[in-house]
Amino acid sequence: MASSPRIITVDPTGSLAHLVRAVADLLDRSITLIDIASGQEALAEAKKNPCDVLITTVELGDQIKGYQLAIETSKAASKTRVIVLAESSDPELDVAELGDSPYVYMHRPVDLSQFARVMAAALDGEDIFAAAQEPARAAATPAPVHAGQLPFVDVEVARPIIDMLLTDVGAMAIVFSNRTGNVLLERGAVGYLDREKLTQTLQPIFVTTIEMGDLVGGNTRTLHFYDGDDYDVFVISVGLHHFLCLVFNGEAGNRAFGAVNRFGRRAAEDLVALMGAAAFVVDKPTEKPVPTRKTRRTQPEEPVEEIFEPLERAVESDTYEEPEPLQLEPIEELDLSIFDNLDALDPSDAEDLFDPAKLADLANENNRKGGPIDFDQARELGIMPKLGD
Repeated sequence: MASSPRIITVDPTGSLAHLVRAVADLLDRSITLIDIASGQEALAEAKKNPCDVLITTVELGDQIKGYQLAIETSKAASKTRVIVLAESSDPELDVAELGDSPYVYMHRPVDLSQFARVMAAALDGEDIFAAAQEPARAAATPAPVHAGQLPFVDVEVARPIIDMLLTDVGAMAIVFSNRTGNVLLERGAVGYLDREKLTQTLQPIFVTTIEMGDLVGGNTRTLHFYDGDDYDVFVISVGLHHFLCLVFNGEAGNRAFGAVNRFGRRAAEDLVALMGAAAFVVDKPTEKPVPTRKTRRTQPEEPVEEIFEPLERAVESDTYEEPEPLQLEPIEELDLSIFDNLDALDPSDAEDLFDPAKLADLANENNRKGGPIDFDQARELGIMPKLGD
């Protein structure tokens, strides 16, 4: 079983050991850590028992400085990687001042990702100076072109067209690809060139071709030429969704312009004929209109009318006194026995009292018998209204 890498930390305060141990945990690395407070003791330990990494601060509290310890350690143990981590109060050193120093100089506040890269490189025995530099960012992957559905191409039918083109122009290789970077067909000695990288790099051409088509009008056709020392590459558009890459030797590409322009364009037209009108159809994504917020209509202010008019104060009136009930004189000669003979009465005679014609005949009969009737008789007959009605 291999032993864990040995790391010596030199710091009178002891904080550097905590930092190194924490970074080792983040890197999931098993280490053997030796923490020493004095620079002289650390140098003696490095000479006696060589370590993989020595990490020190600048101020060590004795006659030796951190960068002096780094130089002496590099001389005594050339395989030991040395890192000097300065405090924020220590002077910052640029690349020119460091020159060909055998140690990596880092200054607080330190970039933890940078410190972790340098420490990992030191543990693996790699170049700590390269690890201290900012890592090169990978080239951004071109965004996919959204131009609708790809037209169908029958590869077996397209194969003889490309084989004939390869013979006519004398190219090393021909690559037939679509706008997504997928290689549909390759003929010739394609292994000399990275075809995946070639097709991915050429993807922005489709965006340019589509946008230029809006400017020049019609079905756009393009021909690109890349002149290199090792290889020359012609790129011919096949509609708006495919292209042909013709690869030549670096010395032969300039002499192939005429043949590529003639036979290459003819092959592109034959391939477009296989796809039909779909070769130039582009479904551009429609941008959704930004919804505009409707402003709320404000109603004009109208003068508020009082719905109810204030009531006037009631005028106090005199106290109302109810009149005394009318006291009628009793009937002295009232014969109640007449109510016992009601069954003998004819009800039809009572109906005559409510018939105007009967009342008129009765009045005329009285006239004929005895002359005019008096006022009381008229009231009893219902001809005259009673007083008080």
